[in-house]
Amino acid sequence: MRMESSGSRKGPTTPFELGLKALADRQYDLAVKLFSDAADAGVRRAEALSKRGVCRLHMEDRRSAEADFEAALQADPRHAPALTNLGNLALEDGRLAEARARYEAAISADPDYALAHHNFAVLLKREGKVGDSVRELRLAAKLEAGSFWDFLSGRRRRT
Repeated sequence: MRMESSGSRKGPTTPFELGLKALADRQYDLAVKLFSDAADAGVRRAEALSKRGVCRLHMEDRRSAEADFEAALQADPRHAPALTNLGNLALEDGRLAEARARYEAAISADPDYALAHHNFAVLLKREGKVGDSVRELRLAAKLEAGSFWDFLSGRRRRT
């Protein structure tokens, strides 16, 4: 019996998907426009705004990036990547209490978000809590490994 196959996977077609590709290709200006289009259309709004913020960080526009992360939280107050990125900005500025609150909120919103655990570990190390930091790093590594295997098995999509 002969099976039909397209031979190739369908490429990105939506502004959000095209934005992810542009971000991966380091075409930040294009990615900002595409994520803006996706957010304006209401497609994965919180995620699009957060990704746009990441692009703006790469473009060294920290003020706009922070505004994008805050806008993502307006769309979804439990959006773990936006919470984590705001924690990162607070950590860079030495606002450790704010960074802690952001990371803890991200972990509460999505306990499986490995990056929040990893960055929380960085904060803990800076606070001199080495044992706690190591535990968070181990958890982050375990979550990331699980995410990778889930992705390979088709159970979970990596973004």
